[in-house]
Amino acid sequence: MIDKTSPSTNYRHQLLIAILMGAWLYLFLAIIGPFDVAELSLKVRIQLMVGYGFVTVFSYLLCIPVQNWLYRRLGYWNGLLEMVILLLFSIICLPSSYRYYITDWVRGDYGFPRFVLEIYIPTLVILLPLLVLARRFAARKATAFTVPASPTVVSASDWIQLSGSNKLDILRLRPGHLIAISAANNYVTVYYLENDALRKKLLRSTLTKMLEAVPFLLRVHRSHLINPHHFLEWKSPSTVVLTQMEVPITPAYKDDLMRRLQFRP
Repeated sequence: MIDKTSPSTNYRHQLLIAILMGAWLYLFLAIIGPFDVAELSLKVRIQLMVGYGFVTVFSYLLCIPVQNWLYRRLGYWNGLLEMVILLLFSIICLPSSYRYYITDWVRGDYGFPRFVLEIYIPTLVILLPLLVLARRFAARKATAFTVPASPTVVSASDWIQLSGSNKLDILRLRPGHLIAISAANNYVTVYYLENDALRKKLLRSTLTKMLEAVPFLLRVHRSHLINPHHFLEWKSPSTVVLTQMEVPITPAYKDDLMRRLQFRP
């Protein structure tokens, strides 16, 4: 499970995961024909099993707003929360799957208890490992540390743009110049270097949106994201010193920061 890191809150990533699961389930049911669908011809299975694929896609996508709300609300993510999302997906998917199973198209003859025990649970056993791996990959991709060792080696085309909800809320800078982002109510303060001097800009946005835009940032506090490249030292167990500034850190994120610093250039 994903432990003490950030889940991917990017809806595009999650849509790809949903489509991957739906396609895998459809191919499994249509081509292999397990459970009670084995008695159907391949042509019929190809036509009917697509419904289960759509149920899987939409059931999973319904879980993502809940995931993102929990992450914003709590400010951290761990294995228990990951299990909550997997359980929520399983619960949402069950009634929809059974409802499709007893439609006039499929005409399943199992009662609900038998459907759960002989069809739904075995299908979950096959589907959930793929979901866990896909979510882990998306989470690692979202938090991958890709900032170059020095801003001077960043090419002229390597820029990031941070935007707020207001039209003039735009800040364009080199990745290595970004130091940290802090939240305050409905705004975030972006701390960055300009001519070796610390600057800051206020944007109307959220830390979650900033993390989506700049996935190499690391959450160290409910209200703070940092660029690990600018870590200098520990001032205390609850405070880190960055380039020209200090940021508090909560225990839930300390292990993640320590792991990230092991790969720091």
